Amino acid sequence: MVKKILIVLVGIFLVYSADAQSWRKLKKDGDAAFEKGDFSSAADLYDKAWQKSGNKKKELIFKAGEAYYETRNYRKAAEAYQNVKDENDEYPLVGLKYARMLKQDGQYDKASKAFTEFRDAYTSANKAILADIIATEIEGCELGKTLPAQANPGVEIITAGSSINTSDNEFAPLSFAKDVLYFSSTMGGQARIYRASASNGAWGKGGTPENFPVIKNGQYCQGTLTPDGQRFYFTICDAKGSFDNRKTRCEIYVIKRQANNWNQPERLSDLINPKGVTATNPHVVQKGDTETLYFASNRTGGRGGLDLWYATRLISANNNDFSQPVNLGPVINSPGDEMSPFFDAAENRLFFASNGHPGIGGFDIFSSRGEQINWLPAENAGTPFNSSADDYYWAKNIVGEGGFLVSNRIFAGEKLSTKDDDIFEFRVKSRSAILEATVFGQDSEPLNNYVITLYEIRNDGSEQLLVNREFTTAKYNLELLANRQFRVEITAPNYETGSYNLFTDNPTPGQPFGQPMFLKSLLPPKAPPVTNDPVVNTPGGKNAPVKNNGKNNPPTKINAPVNPQPTEAAGNYTSRGVGPTDKGEYSSTAPRYEGDYFKVQLVALSNYNPNDPRFAKLKDLGELQLETITAQNLNRVLVATFFTAAEAKKAMNEAKKRGFVQSFIVKYQNGARYGRVNL
Repeated sequence: MVKKILIVLVGIFLVYSADAQSWRKLKKDGDAAFEKGDFSSAADLYDKAWQKSGNKKKELIFKAGEAYYETRNYRKAAEAYQNVKDENDEYPLVGLKYARMLKQDGQYDKASKAFTEFRDAYTSANKAILADIIATEIEGCELGKTLPAQANPGVEIITAGSSINTSDNEFAPLSFAKDVLYFSSTMGGQARIYRASASNGAWGKGGTPENFPVIKNGQYCQGTLTPDGQRFYFTICDAKGSFDNRKTRCEIYVIKRQANNWNQPERLSDLINPKGVTATNPHVVQKGDTETLYFASNRTGGRGGLDLWYATRLISANNNDFSQPVNLGPVINSPGDEMSPFFDAAENRLFFASNGHPGIGGFDIFSSRGEQINWLPAENAGTPFNSSADDYYWAKNIVGEGGFLVSNRIFAGEKLSTKDDDIFEFRVKSRSAILEATVFGQDSEPLNNYVITLYEIRNDGSEQLLVNREFTTAKYNLELLANRQFRVEITAPNYETGSYNLFTDNPTPGQPFGQPMFLKSLLPPKAPPVTNDPVVNTPGGKNAPVKNNGKNNPPTKINAPVNPQPTEAAGNYTSRGVGPTDKGEYSSTAPRYEGDYFKVQLVALSNYNPNDPRFAKLKDLGELQLETITAQNLNRVLVATFFTAAEAKKAMNEAKKRGFVQSFIVKYQNGARYGRVNL
């Protein structure tokens, strides 16, 4: 009996000893799993080791958080980091990671508070830079709280289906034909390009693309096809380790069509693929005789980690001689990462993903209209394109009725975790846009007899006639297709023909497109009425009886009495620039003043929307005014009016801070545009 008791006691002691020491073994196994890239196992082992240590060894729970972070298990990572979130000296930036995990878990209130607490407690030398990053993160949290659950109500998101999506990562969708999809996947442990076909609305299982050359070394993924179908650009990436969109080093290659086959891959030159850096996410477009390759790279000269760049070549040349790559600039690129560019030639709009602009998750999808280095401020694509998870690889389908995106979001029972990326389809419900505006003639009187001719501008720049209709009321009204570009031409007896271009992008109910048109009369001008008021009849004209003596007199508005109220508006007029490099004709309704004064030009647009939120946040700087460039049908958007150089410069700098980085100051002399000046 005594012997049995001793055996039991020894067994209990051995179990106790093993149990007391087991956290070390668990940590060792966790380290080994982490080193191999098995982050899911490592997270579980570190978490168990933390518990076995009596929740005392904080290194263990920090490592658990790091492993959960790598698997994109946002909630578990936040729970782990919470135990060490204030110990940034021991675990650098752990407070920032904690806040980001809360944000990506959709806990925006908690995340905002965590970002603020981390910023206030942080004392290192780079605090100023970090403060800007945190301000962007907090702005994203506020956006996440206020953004409607369905910011794009005409858009439906569905998964591409289990035949395409696996427990590994699927990404880089490419619409090859209406029922053919190319995509990339890491199933089998290596990134590869696959091809899938649709039947009865469902995608079949992906397989190796027909006639695709054999790639012997490295992983290959992320394809883009030229519009003429003759070239296919893609990446070949390091074979070591599992593929990671941001970390795996890649280079861009091209294969060329030869009859019904493709030739062997050709590596693009060191201009595109510098040694030691990555060039990835290629996207190709063609316009005129030029082919433009957009791509992501972490090469020197950028603003953050991955930046977006472009390079060009002549389509007629059968070589791979691209120009020196150019950075897309600070409107697109942020201190964070930008990736997965897609240029929609129909809308002249670039879609891309970023974790450095204000977003509601990690990577969000953004868009900006322009090309090469000239871009409008980037806009968040909103929900349902974006979620609190990572969203990227936005791509329109080849028929233009929807498209694809990639996300690790949890999705309505079909996708239960955020650990892997899947391909989603988005479908745009049929929408129409309303074209509505008023036509004015001499003395700004509404016209009741004119003809509207409407053209659709195609992707290749050609125009197709859609409407040629006479109107007998001042206001015209037409229904248009959404997300198209049009040109409106207006002709009336005894008036010069007027026209303007517009995009019907993202129409909303009750908000018409179109702009008022003031036609220029071909008849002799009416004699001016007799008046005793001291009025200036022409900018700087010889008959102007009122002069500014340059002292303390207030500016005198042209075509208005002396010393007018500042809010008095002028009528429509047409003028011509008087500066040495700015002599073009333009029309405006803005007030005019005698003497020198200034305005800040924000941008020039073919279609100005006064309800655009990008402009609304500038109204505190001054009045938003328009000038229409007669020859180009472009609208200059300006903030006005400033009577000192210091005021103008202050407003310009503030506009640049708010996203209009290409703003500049324009000088006016006696009511006429002198042109751009550097103050």
